[in-house]
Amino acid sequence: MEEQTFEPERMFMPTGDIQSAGFVTSVKLIWKESLYADPANTSYTIEVASDTLFQTPVVYTATTDTAGITITDENLGVRQRYFARVKTNATGNIPESKWVVSSGFLIPGEQIFTSTRTIDRAVALGWRQSPGLTKIVLTPAGGTSFDVALSETDNAAGSKIVENLTANTSYTAEIFAGTRSRGYLTFRTEEPLSGNLIDLRGITGKASALADTLLDVADGSIIILKRGETYTISSGISLSKSFTIMSGPSLTNPDRAIIFFTNNFNFVDGSTIDKIEFKDVIIRSDNYSGRYVFNTTGGATVNTISFDGCHAEIFRGLVRLQSGSTTVNNFVVNNSILDSLANYGVLTVDNATCMVNNIAIKNSTIYKAEKVITSRQNSVSVVIENSTFNEAVRGGDTNYLIDYSVSATNTVSQGIIITNSILGVGKSGAANRTVRGIRTNESTPIQVNNSYKTADYVATSNLIPNLTDYSGTSFNLFTDPKNGNFTIKDAGFTGKATAGDPRWRP
Repeated sequence: MEEQTFEPERMFMPTGDIQSAGFVTSVKLIWKESLYADPANTSYTIEVASDTLFQTPVVYTATTDTAGITITDENLGVRQRYFARVKTNATGNIPESKWVVSSGFLIPGEQIFTSTRTIDRAVALGWRQSPGLTKIVLTPAGGTSFDVALSETDNAAGSKIVENLTANTSYTAEIFAGTRSRGYLTFRTEEPLSGNLIDLRGITGKASALADTLLDVADGSIIILKRGETYTISSGISLSKSFTIMSGPSLTNPDRAIIFFTNNFNFVDGSTIDKIEFKDVIIRSDNYSGRYVFNTTGGATVNTISFDGCHAEIFRGLVRLQSGSTTVNNFVVNNSILDSLANYGVLTVDNATCMVNNIAIKNSTIYKAEKVITSRQNSVSVVIENSTFNEAVRGGDTNYLIDYSVSATNTVSQGIIITNSILGVGKSGAANRTVRGIRTNESTPIQVNNSYKTADYVATSNLIPNLTDYSGTSFNLFTDPKNGNFTIKDAGFTGKATAGDPRWRP
C-alpha cells in the first residue's frame, strides 16, 4: 500500500487562548503553536484593534515566527483597552488559517507623578524628575482637554502649579514626553469658599490688619488671612458678632497665618453670637503667665467656640470665662495641637454664673499644660476622643484632667466619655509628676473605651476608670515627647492603630 502524506485544506489556527501579560510599558501576547505545523516554516500575523470584532481600524500589525510577541507603549496607547487577533500565515500551497481573537488587555503605563495638592481653583502636581518631559494634559470631567507646557524650570523642579481651574471639579492629568505618556492621575479641586468673605491676603506687613477688621465685620463673616503673615491683637477687643478666622488656601506657602496675642478677646455684654471659629491658624501669645485668647467679663450667649486645625501655644489659658453670665453651648477643639498652657489650661469656667454645656476635644494633642478642663458650673457632656495627652496635668498640686470643682454645680448630666486616647506622664510641678484624674459629682457617668496610660502616668486620686496599662513609659511609646513629636514608635503597642491623635499613628 502506498504511503500518503496528510496535507490540510488550510493552516490550522493557533491553538488555545491568546494569553496576555501586562508590564509597565509593554504587553506580552503568547499562544500555542498551530497543530501539525513545521515550526521552522511557520509564521503568524498579529493585528490589534480597540474592539473585539475588529470593526475599528487596526492600530498595530506585525509578523512573527514564534508563538508570542511583545508590544510596547511606543506602538500602543497606555491605559487603553485593546484586542489582538492571530492567524497562521499561508505556507507553500496551503492557505492561511482563520483568526483567533484574544480577550481585552492594556498596557498600564509609567507613573512618574508623585504628589498632588489642590485648592479651589488650582493644583500643584509633582513628579519624579525625568528628561524630555514636554507637557501635561488636563481634562475636566465632562469637559475639553487642554495642554500645559512644561519648561526647563518645571522639569528641574519636578513640579508645576496650574491655576484658573474650576472649583469642586474632578480632573485627570497625564504627563508626556513628546507623544509618550509618562504618568496619569486624577484629582478634584476643593469647594470654593462661600459666604461673606473678607480677604486680607492682599495686605502685607500690617500687623493690625486683623484687629482693625474685627471691629467692622458683618455677622457671619469669614476672614481670610495670608499664610505666613503675623497678625497682632495688641489691645483688648470685645466681640459681639459671629466670624471665622482662617488661613487662606495657597499652594506656594504651606505656613499657617499667625495670630499673636499681646492682649485678650472679651465679649460685649448682652451679645448673642452664633459661632466664633479659628481654623488652620497658629495662635500664640507673649505671656505664659497672664495671657488668654478669651478672658471674658462681659456676659454673652454663644452657640459655638471652635478651634479647628490650629496650633495654640504660650498662654495662661486658652479660654477663661472669668465673670459675667456667659453661656457657651458648644466648645470644640478638633485636629489641633495645644501646648505650653499654664494654670487655666484649655478651658476654665471660672465663675458659676457662666456655663459651657458641651465640651469636645477630638483628634488633638495637648502637652505641657498644667490643666485641661475646669468648670465651676454644670455641663451637659464632655467628650474626649482620638487624642494624645502628655505632661497635660501639673503634678504635685490639686490639678485634674477634668475638674468640676464646686459641689453644688459639679454634674455632667450626659456623662464624660473618653475614647481612643492616650495619657502620658504628668507635667513636673516642683519635681513631682503625680497627677489627679477626674473630679465630678458621683452621679456623673464616666465611660472610658480603648484608652491607655503609660507607665509613667501616675495618679493618686480621682482615678480615671478602665484605662489600659501600657508597660513602657511615654519615652518608650512616643518618638520625641519633649519636643512635641508623639509619633508612636513602639510597634508592639496594641493601640498603635486605634488610640491617640491620628496624626501620630504609624
